Amino acid sequence: MITTDENGELFNSLTQKASAHFGAAATPLGRARFMEALEDRQAKLNMNSLAEYAALLRREPSEWNRLWPAALDSEGAFWRPAAQFEVARELIAEWSIMAPERSLRVLSLGSGRGFESCSLAIMLEESGLRAKNWQVEIFGLDLNEEAVNLARTAQFTERDMEWLPESARRKWFTPRGGGWRFKSALAPPVTLAAGNVYDSETWPEWMKAAPFELIFCRGLTWEAPPKAPRLLSRVVRSLLAPTGFVFTGPGELFLSGDLSDLRLEEREGVAYYRRGLNRFKANRSHTSKKEKAGRTRPHEAEEAPLPPMTSREKALLSEAESLLASSRQDEARAMLVELVSDQMDRGRSQPEALRLLSSLAE
Repeated sequence: MITTDENGELFNSLTQKASAHFGAAATPLGRARFMEALEDRQAKLNMNSLAEYAALLRREPSEWNRLWPAALDSEGAFWRPAAQFEVARELIAEWSIMAPERSLRVLSLGSGRGFESCSLAIMLEESGLRAKNWQVEIFGLDLNEEAVNLARTAQFTERDMEWLPESARRKWFTPRGGGWRFKSALAPPVTLAAGNVYDSETWPEWMKAAPFELIFCRGLTWEAPPKAPRLLSRVVRSLLAPTGFVFTGPGELFLSGDLSDLRLEEREGVAYYRRGLNRFKANRSHTSKKEKAGRTRPHEAEEAPLPPMTSREKALLSEAESLLASSRQDEARAMLVELVSDQMDRGRSQPEALRLLSSLAE
């Protein structure tokens, strides 16, 4: 049993090293969890003193990656809070209309035992993108290798399911071994890995092959020292696509400061970050007849003036403007989505429609 009276200086030193390397603060709760993790590792290695275990940490730095995850809180639940997943679904649906390619990569940082990655898989499957021949991929990274291995089994207990509606339980899970097994074959593929978000050398190759259009990064700065949120901010921004979204934990708005390329928005009481909405270029892979005939180079085609709107497009735009003026945003959004969809089908877009659509998120 470790006591801070007997090993106070050594325990404090190890706590500071853990804080510096893993971005976790030495709060009372954090210290208690860290002490439990030390005791657990010592017991598994049949060591009787903290000094003996500290010597092992100096000899084998990789032992830190087995020690610290045990101090992390791996609790979780499906669809908590549900409003975040609903807003994310709405944003992705709107984004997909203007996306240049039918591809969506989603990242869960701190994915834990799989609650978040499964919730994202369900949300994205029910969005209907894959039914429209979209390539949808979900990736999850967590420091706790044991939690990652549990998530890979997609097996959950009865207690894990308590927040999940009965209809969702029947649709997405099957009874297995006294618990519930996620029907992963019905959802987009989920790839999980163990690694330290603060240390790029531990990242899997798929994470280094960023960007990601949607990032969930929740709870990683709770109990964190002052420098951790700023470091995490740089990491998340390096992983985010030029047109993408970031969801943090409720009240955990660590992406702050000089963020000229990001915008903090709110919808239905849910705050999130958006990058580069106005940078979308519809159907950028579209090849014009002139290009196919070899009479112009691709960059010249991109600089060509946009064709005028058809009479139907003008009518839709005018009606959307009227709806906005009458504070009927939902109806205006539906009208603009129809307009942009029609334009996308013909490989073109009009800035007037995109401008109005983006104004709905301001």
